[in-house]
Amino acid sequence: MEGIVRMEYIYESAQRSYEDFASGRVLYNAQGTTSFPVRLASEIAQRCFQLLEKKGIHEPYTLFDPCCGGAYLLTVVGLLHGQRIHRVIGSDINAEVLGIAGKNLSLLREEGLEQRTEQLKELLALYHKPSHQDALQSAGRLRELLRSSCVGETVCFQADITQSEESLASCEGIHIVMTDLPYGDLVSWGGGSEVPVEDFFNGIHSILDPARSVVAVISDKGQKLKHDRFQRIQHLKVGKRQVAIFEPL
Repeated sequence: MEGIVRMEYIYESAQRSYEDFASGRVLYNAQGTTSFPVRLASEIAQRCFQLLEKKGIHEPYTLFDPCCGGAYLLTVVGLLHGQRIHRVIGSDINAEVLGIAGKNLSLLREEGLEQRTEQLKELLALYHKPSHQDALQSAGRLRELLRSSCVGETVCFQADITQSEESLASCEGIHIVMTDLPYGDLVSWGGGSEVPVEDFFNGIHSILDPARSVVAVISDKGQKLKHDRFQRIQHLKVGKRQVAIFEPL
């Protein structure tokens, strides 16, 4: 098990603009949920791809976020790395955010992005705001990303990952779990678990094939990211966050 070290960007080493992915621009904004640094999301995803390749598990992969909120993290990774992903699955205990999650995941398909583009055109015609024009230009650039995408299925549903639920049985064949745990700032743990992080790990372990999966968990530094059914293989700190990548045992 590795000690915690400061994050060094391996795959996203060059600084670049991620404004096309800004929440509320083309991607939908869910009130009361958090967005996520795009550069960090991309770096973590690529580390997971590399670890799976070392295990002999080749793309395209299935990606699952069991605390997806408005599915911002899933959608960003799906847009940036859609050529390596064929299924994107999100779940959350809060049913109220799943409508936005579904809209964001729809942007991973051409018809969903086209619908959003038409909406932005209508907003521009009504209000003539430069922000809507900028969003339309971003939508055009995101459309280019979809040309190489392999994403064929997107799903989101209500579930409490800290509880044993039949709904999680549909999450078969998952290669990558990637999630930003509730911090208690904008978002806190729901449900009745007294040990939510431990129960979270138990929940995801029940749906994974240890030989064919990796788990990336992001949280604030106050939560202990370890579990006896997982081997922690990377442990990184990034500003106020920590990132841990695990292999199930």
